[in-house]
Amino acid sequence: MAIHGMSAGMTAGPAATGLADAAPVAVGGVGGSGTRLVARMLDALGFRLGADRNEADDTLWFTLLFKQREVLALDDAAFEARLRLLVGGLTAAGPPDAAQRELLDQLCHERLQAPAAWLRQRAATLIEAMADGVAEAKHDRWGWKEPNTHVVLDRLTRALPRLRYIHVMRSGLDMAWSGNRNQLELWGPALLGRPVEDTPRDALAYWCAAHRRVLEIGAAMGRRFLLLDYDAFCQSPGQGVAQLLDFLGQPPAPQRVAQLAALVAAPASLGRHRAHDLGKLDPADVAYARQLESQG
Repeated sequence: MAIHGMSAGMTAGPAATGLADAAPVAVGGVGGSGTRLVARMLDALGFRLGADRNEADDTLWFTLLFKQREVLALDDAAFEARLRLLVGGLTAAGPPDAAQRELLDQLCHERLQAPAAWLRQRAATLIEAMADGVAEAKHDRWGWKEPNTHVVLDRLTRALPRLRYIHVMRSGLDMAWSGNRNQLELWGPALLGRPVEDTPRDALAYWCAAHRRVLEIGAAMGRRFLLLDYDAFCQSPGQGVAQLLDFLGQPPAPQRVAQLAALVAAPASLGRHRAHDLGKLDPADVAYARQLESQG
């Protein structure tokens, strides 16, 4: 399933646009799924996730470049122009050229969930990082963490053929009652093909649609895709860390496994759906969420 609009016009492809050799690790998930835990582990392993991050450890350059509805209608050339800015900031590829500066200016207008002043701050830090040439440059462990990554994962994996992606999945039934419904508001109408409401029913509908889609993309990515079950991770941290290290190609030294496992703390909201009436949810969505839980 694709939720972006494809427009006419061929591009030169990743090799010609400087993206073919880039090998980042990206982390995403439906908002509130526990992606911050994975970012903390990547930090501990020496991965560079960008200098401009919020309290949730989101790489805010990705937010600037891709978290807007208009991105769904971009043609390949326009999408890759934004992607080169992200990669440029994360790898200190060099100062932005005139076209890149113009694009950044265009991206700094107020949009849903982001005021203009906030966007200008992100653009300023991105320009600074691109020109740095030291802090992030020539590092073989780098990437980003931003929950909305999954929305454009199909396009990212085509443009970045060496991309590895970690999708953090938390119980869909718990997520139905999450207070974080930013993605439902922003992407729900496109993903579900209808207007959405700020309700547990639509929150679960979005979660199910998002996971059906990302798992389809992940199947095509093969070993470059990891579905990380957050609930199972919290129950068996050592096993989860070992799986993560294997995906990243890192040795599972006992000391390292113990160090990362110590970062895991199950939130009090685990299992919160048990205190709510599941009758408010679509039975088909409940069944799908339970199916994925049983597979985890």
